Amino acid sequence: MSEYKRQHPVAAITNVLKSLRELLVPIVIVFFIGGGGGGGSIFTNPYYLSIFFSLLLIGSVVSWWRYTYRVEDNELRIEFGLLVRKKSYIPKHRIQVINISSGVLQRMFGLVSLNVQTAGGSTPGATINALTKEEAQWIKDIMSKSDSEPLTESSDEPITRQEPEIEVVRALTFKHLLIAGTTAGSFGVALSIIGTIMAQIQYIDDDTVINYVENFFKSDITFIIVLIAAIIFISWLLSIFGTVLAYANFKISKTSKQILINRGLFEKKQITIPYSRIQAIRIQEGVLRQPFGYCALYVDSAGFGEQSGKSTVLFPLIAKSEAWDFIRSVVPQYDQMGKKERPPVRALRRYMIRTMIPIIFVGIIVHYFANIGWFVTGLLPLGALLGYMRFKAAALTINDDAVIIRYRNLALTTAIILRHRIQAASAWDNWFQRRKNLKSGTINIASSDTGASFLARDFEEHVILDLVEWAEPNYLKKKKQDETEKTAPSREKKDSDISDWLDTGF
Repeated sequence: MSEYKRQHPVAAITNVLKSLRELLVPIVIVFFIGGGGGGGSIFTNPYYLSIFFSLLLIGSVVSWWRYTYRVEDNELRIEFGLLVRKKSYIPKHRIQVINISSGVLQRMFGLVSLNVQTAGGSTPGATINALTKEEAQWIKDIMSKSDSEPLTESSDEPITRQEPEIEVVRALTFKHLLIAGTTAGSFGVALSIIGTIMAQIQYIDDDTVINYVENFFKSDITFIIVLIAAIIFISWLLSIFGTVLAYANFKISKTSKQILINRGLFEKKQITIPYSRIQAIRIQEGVLRQPFGYCALYVDSAGFGEQSGKSTVLFPLIAKSEAWDFIRSVVPQYDQMGKKERPPVRALRRYMIRTMIPIIFVGIIVHYFANIGWFVTGLLPLGALLGYMRFKAAALTINDDAVIIRYRNLALTTAIILRHRIQAASAWDNWFQRRKNLKSGTINIASSDTGASFLARDFEEHVILDLVEWAEPNYLKKKKQDETEKTAPSREKKDSDISDWLDTGF
């Protein structure tokens, strides 16, 4: 491919839709805030609307025309830019993953999107949004070939190559998809969106609302309770709907080198996670899911995943009793167990005080401004209960190859980190901890631009010091005694350890 090529013209339409999606929040804010003063008329007057969409369409067409690509000298070369011309040259040896996926509009025209992820970056190397399947496969084959294979740029025919064997591990059933949506904690996001929109609405006359409330409700308290319940219920329904859209047709597969995740109802996504970039595995039990024995699995990866450098959903809903078997089948190197350490009883008071202090602080401020601080301090027993639950949940395991840290914010999280993935480990304490011979430890991994960290609070001093020593790059393993007895644990022993970890101690 020696000449520069352009994407299919449908890319101009996708550019328009992308721009509208990015401008959605400002448009909604301007529409509702503007009221009758003229701001909202920008989006109701046909003249202004025609100018707005004309400029948007012209800009999208020009962007499509100026976006060109070609493969030359073992590089994917892309030039783009509406006002400023930019060039992006991606060498083949820097490419880690090439994904081919498609959205609704692309599938209507028989097109796909090509996403190239490179090593060492927190953002994708390049995305070409509108290609024929044959063209995308040709680029993928060319840029995935080993250097020992000849590169024939003159041929436009797809290259026949041995594809890695793909093993489908598990798919999400419709029943579990609905349970995942029902128990998802994301309804808080929908709640904030609804609250923001309602706060901006100025078209409803206040007197009309007051008269309706007085006629329909017996008291203001009844109205407030009904309003809060209605908002929470609508947010919950939106959360279910969003989960169904995002995780419908969820399927996880694997090859010898990477994990493949396919999901989406309208916009079908394929997420590729190389084994070599996995930094940690998390088992997360949400507040609504834990009583029913369900959890979600996440993977922390360095520069790859659904959002580069962020935790990616490995499986959205699974019974906790099946979680370790799932890990064993998908990422067997993270099937780690060992003796569980817990914080000593003398650390319980610290856990409870730590959760109660913010409530006291908020209570003082509220009481100063509104003289109702007594109401906030009524939440102190709940804060103490949360502190007790965090104490009971905290656990730490160190074996030769990995560390397992369990902690609770609201959700209960169990993180499995391999020793060679740890970037840094630190131990620290304060005056109050030193009085009781306690220490806290932090493990850092390279899962994002700023990294991710896992905290083990208020353990015995020697436990945290052992953790820091174990994580050192030049750490020498303890002398092996009775080599034949220090092989991998038996299946019975590992199952016993798993049962121990399944017990949250609460």
